[in-house]
Amino acid sequence: MKRYLVLGIVVVLLFLTGCLGNVEKGSIEGEVWGDNGPLAGVLVEAGGVQTVTNGEGKFRLENVPAGTTFVFFSADMYVGTFKQVTVSPNETVFLPAVTLLPQSEGALKEYVFLLYENGFYERALQEAGAFLNLYPGSNDVFDIWFIKGASLFELDRYLEAVSALEPVASSSSDFADDAQYLIAKSFGQGLKDYWKAIVEYQRFVAQYPQSELLGNAYYEMGDCYYIVGEYVKALSAYENAVNQGGEAGQKALYSMAHCLYKLEFYNRAASRFLEYVEKYPNTDLSDDAQYFAGASFYKASRFSEALSAFEACVARYPQGKWYNGILIAPAALFHKGLCLEKLGRYREAYEVYLGIVRDYPGAKWADGSSLIQNVYFRIDWLKQNFL
Repeated sequence: MKRYLVLGIVVVLLFLTGCLGNVEKGSIEGEVWGDNGPLAGVLVEAGGVQTVTNGEGKFRLENVPAGTTFVFFSADMYVGTFKQVTVSPNETVFLPAVTLLPQSEGALKEYVFLLYENGFYERALQEAGAFLNLYPGSNDVFDIWFIKGASLFELDRYLEAVSALEPVASSSSDFADDAQYLIAKSFGQGLKDYWKAIVEYQRFVAQYPQSELLGNAYYEMGDCYYIVGEYVKALSAYENAVNQGGEAGQKALYSMAHCLYKLEFYNRAASRFLEYVEKYPNTDLSDDAQYFAGASFYKASRFSEALSAFEACVARYPQGKWYNGILIAPAALFHKGLCLEKLGRYREAYEVYLGIVRDYPGAKWADGSSLIQNVYFRIDWLKQNFL
């Protein structure tokens, strides 16, 4: 077993060495200044390569992978910065002179926020820690704690994120509502502790009814209720999200329809699914909603309306897919056939089933199980009983 493992590692290393050897590279040159002129000893990093500036503040980074990258500059007693550059193969990019600001509370805070806003969460976490060590009595300390907690959240370090965010949520910081929201999201999205997440979302909506994040909080609280099977409570949360509007309200409308479906309120579910398709005909969920409108009508024994809904699903979204990439059309056609059977139109149903066999020979249900077997069963059943 160990022998095969070693051989596998060698093969992978050889493959990676070959791939990395083919990466096109270039160079970056420039100089860095401080408040008193050229700055020596500045750490310069880009594309996994690093160097330091010489006595004249100049640097040259060799073997930087070609493409768009970021160059980071840092030095003791100065606030860091970064620049975006595009490196061309076998060429040298010359950067305009970079100036580092002397270390100060305001400049470091701005840098921490800039790192976070650009998605450099590890660096934002590091610089936030430096700020908290240097300026523990700052009026901005809770703002920096928020960036620290938010960075930990983005790095999937959810328990640490909660610890960092709790003091902010209890403060008068402008980020108090953001902190409470991320605490709830850490428990739900991150730790999958849905009941604890619900408690934290409830705290959020009670304390911050004017927050811009209110719709998101209601929507995500609805998801937590849905996951634990509390569909009535999920429905209420989704309705609140819809009332808030925005993107969260849009998604919540679809989720409301699913709650109604789970609760076996099929007529109401069909209306909500169709409302979603009418309002949002071109989202990733529009094809799903059109299909479930048909499924809801079918469950309600409204077979003519179900038939129309399934036909519309195939006509409007012939390439529509479930979340896992499986085509929706074969399932919609299968249910079209079932509707035709319920309406006594057996020959038409038979032709629909034959069409599935012809056009989708490997058809599957959304869960990956075989749909085509169900199709053959219906074909055989119709032959034996009606054709």
